[in-house]
Amino acid sequence: MKKITRVCLIAMALAFILTGCGSYVPEDWATENINYYKVGFKDQWKHEDADYNICPEMKDPKNKFGYLLVDLDGDGGDELLIGIIDDAKETKFCDLIIYHKDFGPTRSFACGDDYYFYLCAGNVIKMESWRGSETEISYMKYDSSENSFPIIESDAMPKKFDLIPLN
Repeated sequence: MKKITRVCLIAMALAFILTGCGSYVPEDWATENINYYKVGFKDQWKHEDADYNICPEMKDPKNKFGYLLVDLDGDGGDELLIGIIDDAKETKFCDLIIYHKDFGPTRSFACGDDYYFYLCAGNVIKMESWRGSETEISYMKYDSSENSFPIIESDAMPKKFDLIPLN
């Protein structure tokens, strides 16, 4: 029994070491998520997952959406941002999906309906929401080592991005 336990522990340790201690990020991890959005726009969200609600703006066929892959924290791994394609001077994003080393692709922000985020210089995220006549603004920076978005002091201005179309 001790020998079997020892062999199992060694096998688990080797698997852990060979997979980069749980930090392996597949190169094409975003493809499945991008395809989920493409199929959604094509079938007008008839396949919408109950645990993955889509913002009302995405369900309006007049609106155009796209995606951007960007390394928000300089760790070498891209994050997936879903945004609105329009003539605004900055790109409004409504979804942010990261690859969490323990859980795989994870939706970090799901916005829309007067709640958006913008990407600014230095990959600072500006969150903007409207509460009646008041606008709430906060800035944050992604930290993959802590898997968090700590709030920071900033006055960074949002940027315009050329998104790859989804619909």
